[in-house]
Amino acid sequence: MPKFRVAYKSVNRPGRQEIELETAGPSLSCDIVLRALGQHLFPTEEWPFAVDPADCPAGADASERELRKRRKQAAREYLGVIYVSYRPEGSVMEHAC
Repeated sequence: MPKFRVAYKSVNRPGRQEIELETAGPSLSCDIVLRALGQHLFPTEEWPFAVDPADCPAGADASERELRKRRKQAAREYLGVIYVSYRPEGSVMEHAC
């Protein structure tokens, strides 16, 4: 189970929050991170968005990129956050969603 650190900025709270989460599954993607954050913030609600196990591939066409961009934006609005990033355990690189 991958562990990762999530940093996010809520619309209604000053400052940036950081939490450590983990998820079932072998990999991480923005969709997986957003769903895990949703389960943390709203544990009784079911995640209403599709979840791709991998981020958008570099060779994806414009329609696929736009679809994923809109889904991430809708997920951030649903969560009430304006910024989300994650850093897998053992990594120094942070990925923005």
